[in-house]
Amino acid sequence: MKQQKRHQTRFITTILLLVMTGALVFLSIVLYNHEKLEIRFDTLINWLQKIDDAIVALDSDTEIILCIFALYIAKCQLPIPMGFLCVISGIVFPLWQAVVINIIFSFFFFIVKYVEGGFIGGGWTGMILGIKQLRFLRDWIQFKGTGNPYVLFVSRLLPSIPLGMVSKYYGSMKYDLVYYSCLSLLGFMPRLFIYTKIGGAIFNPFSVQFIVLLIIVVAFTGISAFVFNVFYGIKSKQMNQTLLIYSEKEKYKIVL
Repeated sequence: MKQQKRHQTRFITTILLLVMTGALVFLSIVLYNHEKLEIRFDTLINWLQKIDDAIVALDSDTEIILCIFALYIAKCQLPIPMGFLCVISGIVFPLWQAVVINIIFSFFFFIVKYVEGGFIGGGWTGMILGIKQLRFLRDWIQFKGTGNPYVLFVSRLLPSIPLGMVSKYYGSMKYDLVYYSCLSLLGFMPRLFIYTKIGGAIFNPFSVQFIVLLIIVVAFTGISAFVFNVFYGIKSKQMNQTLLIYSEKEKYKIVL
């Protein structure tokens, strides 16, 4: 059983490395040939530029902001990627205006999911962390019942960890709302900025800026998933050894 788990962890790690390496090699080739690609796909770039000009010419910024806000409200219950919402703001508004809009609406999302967790509990996160093999993660996150601030910050930083699930779980623990809000925004800021900047560069998908940003996202996502998988494998092995030692002690325990 242990051998099977070890092989499974190594297999997943290998797959993650292969996918990340393949994607990075492909993007590197695209980056190297970006000038040729811009010429070859000049028609596509011109069409995207027309869309950009049409968006800039829209009359009411207020209506656009309300539409984006509606998408964030939908995100509270639907599996819409947060990066997609940040990209939309970056498409429509100048960079720093889009960043401010995304900060405000992301804060709204974090608060909604926190309050939801306070009322209905940790949801799927609580059930998943209740699995025997993942209880060490639950104990680490709960941090003696008060909540681990480092886990909260890192979970916002890593793209492979769902934002809503973590928010609900910290809400169910009644973690301090001020610390929760500050750590959530600070941890999510690097991703928010990169996603928003991608939105601003999306009208030329063969530009150096756009490709470099994609390389950063792919590399960071792949590395974070790889580190988490390795961490899980190490911790799972340690837990199995601890349980084995405990069971051996119980086997020879003399009850008076």
